[in-house]
Amino acid sequence: MDKKWAMVSGAGLGVGLGAALMYLFDPERGRRRRALARDKAVHVFRKGSGAVEFAARGLSQRTRALAARMSSCCTAELVSDDVLAERVRSHIGHVVSHPGSIQVSASGGRVTLTGPILTREVDGLLERLGQVRGIGELANRLEVHEEPGRVPGLQGGSGLPESGAAVQ
Repeated sequence: MDKKWAMVSGAGLGVGLGAALMYLFDPERGRRRRALARDKAVHVFRKGSGAVEFAARGLSQRTRALAARMSSCCTAELVSDDVLAERVRSHIGHVVSHPGSIQVSASGGRVTLTGPILTREVDGLLERLGQVRGIGELANRLEVHEEPGRVPGLQGGSGLPESGAAVQ
């Protein structure tokens, strides 16, 4: 039984190869078909080499970013108080529904937070600020509120989810 299938599949391969050769070497249209096949092969090759270059460039950039991140973790960074306060403000906007109600002050690597905040957002904020480079000490002087109630700084909002989930 296996011999029969081998013979049939061998014969099918021969027939397919013969048909392909006839198709490509047809006296009337074979030249055009070969040119089209060549053009498609060149296109695939060029597109493929571009994809390889793109992937290599991406890998190179990710490697450099990782090296920069690793070196910044190992070195103590001295930044100005203004730069540190702006870094903190930019992170606050990602995790708090009322970022404008929180005041940030920085002095010598010590960051102080004041203003009203909702209870459900405190943990996410403190966790996120733990990722900010340059903070030596964080003083939490926030006024924690369960509900916005009549607190002016907690009215309206930036449209973060009601659960207070951090936006990554």
